[in-house]
Amino acid sequence: MDVFEKIGESVYTATYKVKNKAKEVADIASLKAQVTTCEEVIRKNYIAIGKAYYEKYKDSEEVEFAKHCTAIKNAESGKKRLLQEIEDRRNGLDPEAETDADPDDESFI
Repeated sequence: MDVFEKIGESVYTATYKVKNKAKEVADIASLKAQVTTCEEVIRKNYIAIGKAYYEKYKDSEEVEFAKHCTAIKNAESGKKRLLQEIEDRRNGLDPEAETDADPDDESFI
């Protein structure tokens, strides 16, 4: 066997191995992406089930979920208050300032 044949065969073998490894890595990446998609579908559906359950039973006295429903109600109330505060600040209203103060009054300062 000639030296050039051995070099050619080695290059071919190395190229073949690299190509196969690249395909294997790509296939694994594709499978991982599919797993991630499945996990996202599962997560979204868990959320949908939870939201549906909450809407249906939020006023229920069922002890097992009452704590969670109360936490959601409190968070919704807090969110509403915070959004209102943001809107007030955007409109130049300071929630800490007294609203009936007269700027022309000497004691205003």
